[in-house]
Amino acid sequence: MVPLLGLIAAATSFQAAPAERDPTAAELEQGCIAFVAAAPEVKSAAVAEIAKRVEATQEPTLRQLLAWRDRAVKELKTQPAPAPAFFDPQIYARGLVHRALVGANEPDASDKREAYRPWDNQTFYSGTVRYDFGRNVALDYGGQLDGDGALHDDLCGYPPGSDRLIAWITARFDFDDSIDPLALHFEHLYCDLNGRAYPEITLYDAWGLGNSIDMPDVDVIAFARNVLKDESWVSPISPSSAPALYERVREGFLKLFRYRLWIEASANVFVNPEAPIRGTHEGLRDRLFYLFALDGGDLEKAVARIRKFGTRGDFLAQMDTQLLADPHGNQKIADFVDGRAKARWTVARTTYTVLREKGLLAKPLPEGAAPPAPPSGK
Repeated sequence: MVPLLGLIAAATSFQAAPAERDPTAAELEQGCIAFVAAAPEVKSAAVAEIAKRVEATQEPTLRQLLAWRDRAVKELKTQPAPAPAFFDPQIYARGLVHRALVGANEPDASDKREAYRPWDNQTFYSGTVRYDFGRNVALDYGGQLDGDGALHDDLCGYPPGSDRLIAWITARFDFDDSIDPLALHFEHLYCDLNGRAYPEITLYDAWGLGNSIDMPDVDVIAFARNVLKDESWVSPISPSSAPALYERVREGFLKLFRYRLWIEASANVFVNPEAPIRGTHEGLRDRLFYLFALDGGDLEKAVARIRKFGTRGDFLAQMDTQLLADPHGNQKIADFVDGRAKARWTVARTTYTVLREKGLLAKPLPEGAAPPAPPSGK
C-alpha cells in the first residue's frame, strides 16, 4: 500500500463532471495531512460515514461492484496467512549450511529491500486479504483496516471491501493449476549464499527484478524435489550439472511470473482501469479493456473468456486480432472505462463531501469569490 500522502496525483487523475468543484492537489494534500493528524475517533467517524454513504449509492456501476463485493464476502475462501518461511537446509541440504532471519534494522536489510523492491508485488489498494496462487485461497493477514488505509482507498475510488472483491475476482480468473507448485516455491523467503534470510523479500520478489541473484543449493534442490519431482539432487550440487538445473528454475519462474502478472492485472483493471501494472507489462491494459468491453464489463462473461485462453500469449494475439477487425472496438473500450470512472468518482466525491463536513478538507469557495487575505500578523 502506498502511504496516504503519496496518493495525491493518483486521486486527482481520473476525470468526470463534478457537482461542486473538486479539491486541487494542494487542497487534497492539506486534507490528507489534517486527516493523518486527527484523533482516532475523528478518523473512525469520517471513514464510517463515507462507507455508509457509498453503500447507499444509486450509481449503477458502483451498485454492481458492491453486489459483487457482497458475493465475494460470502464466497471467497480464506485462511490465515502463514508466517514467512525459508526452505530448511536440514531437509534440502543435509544440514551443511545454516540459515537465520535478518533483522529489519540490520545494515544490509534496507539495501536488499531497495535492490529487490518487494512493494512492486504488493497491492496498491489497502486491505487485509490477498489471493494466493499456490493455495488457491485468499490469505487473511488479520487485523482491521486502519483509518489511513480506508481513506487511501476512498480517495482512489475503491469501494469498501475492495481487497476481498479483487481477491475473489482473481480466484475466479485463475485457471491454471500447473502454476500452483511454482507459486508455492517462489513464495519462500529469499536467502543469500551466507544463509541470511530476508523476511520482507520472497524469491518471487528477487527473481522478478530480472537481475542475477544468488541460487543456494537449498532453494534449488527444493525446486527439484517439490516442482520437478526429482529426488536425485543432493548438496553440494556438482558444478558440471548445476547450469541445467538452474535453467529449469529460471523457466519455472518465468512461467509463474507471466501468468500471475496477467491474472492479477486482469482482476485489478476490471475493478479500476487505472490500477498500476508492473513496468514493461503495461501493454496488457488495452487488451484487458477490450476483453472486458466485449461484454460491457459483465464479470461472468469475463471469467468465461479468460478461462478459454491457453496462455497469456494466446490472449494477447486474439485480442489484437479481434480489436483490429472491430470498427467499434475503441468505443466499447471507452464505454467500459467511463462506467468504471463514474463509480470511482462517486466514491471519491463522497469522500470529499464527508471530509469537508468534518472540517478536514477546505470547502470550495463560491464561484468568483476571492480567497481570504492572509493574516497581517498584527
